Amino acid sequence: MMEDTWESRELPVLRAIVEISDEGVRDMDSRDVAKRVGLDLETTLVALFALAGERPPLFKYEDASDFDGRDMCLIREPSGHARRTVGTWPTPETLADRLVQAMQQAADQEPDEEKRGWLRKTADWLGSAGRDIAVDVAGTALAKTVGAG
Repeated sequence: MMEDTWESRELPVLRAIVEISDEGVRDMDSRDVAKRVGLDLETTLVALFALAGERPPLFKYEDASDFDGRDMCLIREPSGHARRTVGTWPTPETLADRLVQAMQQAADQEPDEEKRGWLRKTADWLGSAGRDIAVDVAGTALAKTVGAG
């Protein structure tokens, strides 16, 4: 059986790329990422090359492999896809979840019993049967904010 490496290897490496980039570092190399994540260089390189093959791309890089082995340098510009994957940018699903939470909080704070009931019913519906609609609306809103819609 193959081992699931996403949580222990690829995701922490991708998070490190986003974090280092957000700190203002324009270009990083595999050693910078390994140091941040606390993994050995070889394990980090396995993760980096696995992530580099993703579509849409997660980041830009230069393959610095040679006869001595694989390496990666000039790791830069994590994409919106990378940022959504690590949770620093919203996805339609996370926005829909936030909407449901906001409706539940509004219901908890609403003094009018009838309004409170409608808010709770709406939150319950958006969190269950209406979830696909809420995700579609959130996706449309996200697309418009990034100029895709």
